[in-house]
Amino acid sequence: MSKYQKIILIDDDNIQNLLCRLSIKAVDPSLEVVEFTEPEVSLEYAKDHLQDHTLVFLDINMPYMTGWDWLDQFEHINGGSKEKIDIYILSSSIDPRDKEKAKENHFVKEYLVKPLSKDVIEKILN
Repeated sequence: MSKYQKIILIDDDNIQNLLCRLSIKAVDPSLEVVEFTEPEVSLEYAKDHLQDHTLVFLDINMPYMTGWDWLDQFEHINGGSKEKIDIYILSSSIDPRDKEKAKENHFVKEYLVKPLSKDVIEKILN
C-alpha cells in the first residue's frame, strides 16, 4: 500500500498523462490519479485540494506556463501542507542545467526522465 492518497499528473501531452496513469494504476489500482494538460488549471486545483500525501509528476517543457513557472507560483499558494507534497520533475529533457535547477528547488524530490517506468513508480510508492 502506497503512502500517497493522490497522484497529480501535469503534462501538456494527453498521451504522456495516459501512459503515466496506466503505469501507476498497474502498480497500485487504488490510487486516485488526477491529470492536467494545463498547468494553470492544476494550480487552481492545488489551492482548493491541497492535502498531505500527494505526489505530483510535473513536466517542465510546456507552452504558456513551464514547470519552472508552476513551481514559482506553487511556492506562493497558502497552506502548510505544501511541504508534505512530493513533486517529481518528469521531463524528456536530459539537459544537465534542468537537472541542476531541479536540485536547487526545495519542493522537487527528484528529476526523472520520461518515460516513467513501473520500476520507478514502485520505488517511489514504496
